[in-house]
Order: sequence, then structure tokens, then C-alpha cells
Amino acid sequence: MRITGKISQVLPLQQGVSSQGAEWRKLTIVVVEADPSIAFPNEVALDLFNDKIPVDKELTVGQLVDVHFGIRTREYNGRVYNEINVVKLTVSNI
Repeated sequence: MRITGKISQVLPLQQGVSSQGAEWRKLTIVVVEADPSIAFPNEVALDLFNDKIPVDKELTVGQLVDVHFGIRTREYNGRVYNEINVVKLTVSNI
């Protein structure tokens, strides 16, 4: 799946160590759709993990981005959760 739009929020970086001892990092961004034909554009919170977090440039509010993502659903203790993970992120230079 894909969304193109502007970053409206960049949440603080989360990091830790898994129970297997592997270090992990997670950055969540919120993107607002850029389609002018939509009266009420969608906002989507997207998670970037480890190597998907850009190291060459900082993500900031107002940047135009093109995001390819996947959705994963899981159940835990009788509740259902969705995860929206970035597969590819392209930041526009405009």
C-alpha cells in the first residue's frame, strides 16, 4: 500500500533491547494525505524500524513524503491490534 502526503508529527525515537538481546529502534511519523480532491484527508501513523529510519536526513514536520507500507494484524489477550510498518520511504526535496 502507499500514501503520499506531508508529515504532521514526528514522535520521539523509541529504542531498547529485545528478550533475545538484539537492539531495536522505532520512529513513528504521522502523515496527512496530499490528495486535494479529498475533503477530509486521512492521517496515518506509520512506524519505521531499525534500518528504515533514515540516517542521512532528519524527518521533520511539513516534509513531503511518499511511503510504501504494509499492515500486519495480530491478536493478544483477546484483542486485535494493527501495525502499519514502512517498507520504503522517499522524502521529497521540494
